[in-house]
Amino acid sequence: MVSITCYGGANEIGGNKILLQDKDARIYLDFGESFNFGEEFFYEYLQPRAANGLEVYFEFGLVPKVPKLYNKKVLALTDLEYEQPDIDAVIISHSHSDHLNHLSFLDESIPIYMGHGTHQLTEIYHKLYPQFCNIGEHTNLNFFKSGDMIRVKHLTIEPVPVEHSVPGAYSFIIHTSKGPVIYTGDFRLHGPQSHMTQEFIDKAAKSNPYAMLTEGTRMGSEQEHNYTEEEVEKKVDKIINNSKGIVFAYFSMSNVDRFMSFYKATLRNKKKLVIDTRFAYVLDMMREKIPALPDIIADDNIQVYFRLAKSGTFCEKDYYIYERKYLPKMVTYKEVSENQKDIVMHMSFNKLVELVYIKPENAEYIYSSSEHFLEGEENEDERKVLDNWMRHFGIPEERFHKAHCSGHISKKELIEVIKTINPKVLIPIHTQRAEDFKEFHNNVKIPEKEVLMDV
Repeated sequence: MVSITCYGGANEIGGNKILLQDKDARIYLDFGESFNFGEEFFYEYLQPRAANGLEVYFEFGLVPKVPKLYNKKVLALTDLEYEQPDIDAVIISHSHSDHLNHLSFLDESIPIYMGHGTHQLTEIYHKLYPQFCNIGEHTNLNFFKSGDMIRVKHLTIEPVPVEHSVPGAYSFIIHTSKGPVIYTGDFRLHGPQSHMTQEFIDKAAKSNPYAMLTEGTRMGSEQEHNYTEEEVEKKVDKIINNSKGIVFAYFSMSNVDRFMSFYKATLRNKKKLVIDTRFAYVLDMMREKIPALPDIIADDNIQVYFRLAKSGTFCEKDYYIYERKYLPKMVTYKEVSENQKDIVMHMSFNKLVELVYIKPENAEYIYSSSEHFLEGEENEDERKVLDNWMRHFGIPEERFHKAHCSGHISKKELIEVIKTINPKVLIPIHTQRAEDFKEFHNNVKIPEKEVLMDV
């Protein structure tokens, strides 16, 4: 009998922690953190102490209290006694926090499987932001690539690459005793690598799956038009072309497709793209797996921004060792301020202080990341801060642009994908609109959090 238990990802977007059981095999599909993790109980400086492990998280039900799963250290102050784990594997679909951020709680001996690219990104971000990205210590960490087969007891798990807003994302075809079970992870069909998702759809359909666990992030979206990455690039190109001053842009450093959209639009308009040292490091490290990315050192179209630090003289000793590699490409606020019309500059929310030094004139700001930040009620305070910075530096509403396409498949395309793959049982996860799936599939099973469900 095949069953699943959603310890996260049921009737919510993100936080996937899905236990799949078949005979004596027990595997988790992802082990992530919910987007609103702890928001009801913690705020700014009111935070649980990391040294206390899972004690506070258990108190508020933020982490499932499951025996034979967690490591000794995080259980030390809890009433859950440590026991040898009974989990055979944890399979990670991609590097976003809502799919892997709670790996650090797991017992070190549990086998973890993730793609080479996902591991590369976790290593990069752990070096840059150790307080936010830490998958913990694992003695049985395994990497896979397209074409590999993962064998866990009698289960055979086939990772199939898909397009998402981060490189290295996979869906999985899990061959169980009851037939193939599809786990989509997060995926889309409207970017430059959509052929990968199409190949997954073809493979999944040919497998004649018994069940399919599918993301449904955008099932409730009322957006009439499904913007593509190509359309984002065209819009960015037009904004840069019409600009009379510097163009600032915000997008995720791990979104390779978005970087390439801005990079190509900048080149077409014969301007320089300025990124900071951290972004340069991320791109350099990702280039090992994605050779299509430009060489930061060799590319004359890219300059690396060095913040004012320590001595205030921009000397080598002011910067971390990884940053020093980019000193030959250095630009400071002085060069940026003096050449504003010739520059497109990556400018995230937490780097806005650089505007004090750059003193922009006739600037444009392109927000090219998740719409949730601009629309979600919980981000109201941060939005006000962003608005205040825009007003202070003379960037009016008409020069604040949104140019973004989602990392998730559109509602219309998802319906077509489900009809093409045609699973006997459909299980919506990573969605707040699970009931909507009943409108186009005749056997939908809706999981409830922490409730075992036979598939």
